[in-house]
Amino acid sequence: MTALRARLAPLWRLLPLVTQHRGAFWWTLAAGLLTQLGVLALGLLGAWLLTLTLRGDPTAVVPLVTALLLTAALCALTSWRESYVAHDLAYRVLADLRVRVFAALRRAMPTRTRPRHSGDLGAVALADVETLEWLYAHTAAQALVSVVLLAVTTWYSLVLSPWLPLAWGPALLVVVALPWCTGRAAARRGAELTAANADLHARVVETVAGLRELTEAGALERRRAELAAGTRALGRAQRRLAAVTGVETAVADLAVAAAGIAALAVAASGSTGDPTLAPVTLTLATVALGPLGQLSSLLRNLGPLLASAARIDAVLGAPQATTPPAHPVPPAFGPLVFERVGFRYAPGGPEVLTEVRLDASPGELVALTGPSGGGKSTCVSLALRLWDPDAGRITLGGVDLRDLADADLRAAITAVPQRVDLLTGTVADNILLAAPEAPPERLRAVATTAGLLDPAAGLPLGLATPVGERGRGLSGGQRARVALARALLPEPRVLILDETLTHLDAHAEAALTAALRERAEDRITLVVTHRPATLRAADRIWEVRAGRVRPADPAGPPRAERAAN
Repeated sequence: MTALRARLAPLWRLLPLVTQHRGAFWWTLAAGLLTQLGVLALGLLGAWLLTLTLRGDPTAVVPLVTALLLTAALCALTSWRESYVAHDLAYRVLADLRVRVFAALRRAMPTRTRPRHSGDLGAVALADVETLEWLYAHTAAQALVSVVLLAVTTWYSLVLSPWLPLAWGPALLVVVALPWCTGRAAARRGAELTAANADLHARVVETVAGLRELTEAGALERRRAELAAGTRALGRAQRRLAAVTGVETAVADLAVAAAGIAALAVAASGSTGDPTLAPVTLTLATVALGPLGQLSSLLRNLGPLLASAARIDAVLGAPQATTPPAHPVPPAFGPLVFERVGFRYAPGGPEVLTEVRLDASPGELVALTGPSGGGKSTCVSLALRLWDPDAGRITLGGVDLRDLADADLRAAITAVPQRVDLLTGTVADNILLAAPEAPPERLRAVATTAGLLDPAAGLPLGLATPVGERGRGLSGGQRARVALARALLPEPRVLILDETLTHLDAHAEAALTAALRERAEDRITLVVTHRPATLRAADRIWEVRAGRVRPADPAGPPRAERAAN
């Protein structure tokens, strides 16, 4: 029982999302109840009509036929209404769930542990959420309706004959117990299906995104074979799950058929007091098993539901990469300082940064250099507060970054990564992502600083230049300039360029560096680079090597060289 509760726990934790849409839920419950009661009434009216015919009593035929027609119309109307409101409820809940999933991903990513596959995250955010449509559209309200209908049919069966419930009682036990008997296998097969679907989804996403690279490397055929293998694996997982659910369906159908035969036997035995009540008896037995069939259908879908719910529950319950401050303080402007910062990617793992001390003051262009894997990108991530240091602290103007509200931190510190992904639209659309309400003159100013309006930038349409998905249609240098303009738009106090200038030629690099130094007295510019020209232009250089930082040329040769020139 404890193991069963543990398996069902993710579903129980997701069900309360329905309470945020109580109106739609009660409409779904009412429409479902009216529909099922209408079906029961329709069956009973038809059965009574047949009973009267067997008795040779035509007096009530016309009223019964009229009632049958009206009930059929009512059933059609309430059935349509139930389908509409149930799916409306499900889509509202799924919309809320998507928002929660994306918020959780934003809160927990990037993780310090092994990074999750982007396609796997896509499966969580989209495919798994869609799987739960069955839970919200066909489960929550319908389970309550089934319980009510089962109570009504049981009561009416007892009125007709105390033996009648015994006719379908064993079938009830079979239908309810069967999914629990196969539940472990169904859950395992459902998890296999979800994993295979996520893996194939991930490979498709990667293939579409890297189609050009795969073609250039001559690896497209090999990739196609991998996708075919993934498709076959998904098919095998689907067949395994279908085998389990097929057995459940067959046994449940046999139980229902046996219940109908038993109900006929009860009617024929005369226990109802009137053999002509056989149609009514059979109808009651069949309708009584209807809600059990609904519950059985739900339980047969439990495997995929549990797998999807467990994955989503894991995302929603993932620990935050950083903890928001309980009492945020206003941002201050001043030096960016690393004070004896230490950092590990995993508890007990190797120390990536050790006793790091560095600083950058307003008006300075400070370079961060060193060999690959030395810790430069980790320093950038900590300055952006994607993670918090395990030791020491990072301050801006004397205020610990952990004491700043996220919005204030993002406004104060922005970065341009080495790899830039843009969105579909125009150059202006991508720049305005950072500050949608920015005036046109501000937009043109940052575009000019980034060199986008220079004829040498190769953008004859300027800010109206169309941008394809992930920046298609623009060169690496053009994408870097767009990202730089976007970072400059909100006027950050700290601008971090993480190998951004590597996309530019020497002339463009020198022009952009000079442009960044103009009107930069109130901004800290931190550049991660190996380029000699940029290092020579820096006011100070910090070298990051094996997790430790030291000043490069502490006497300041770069500044002296500029003065000599």
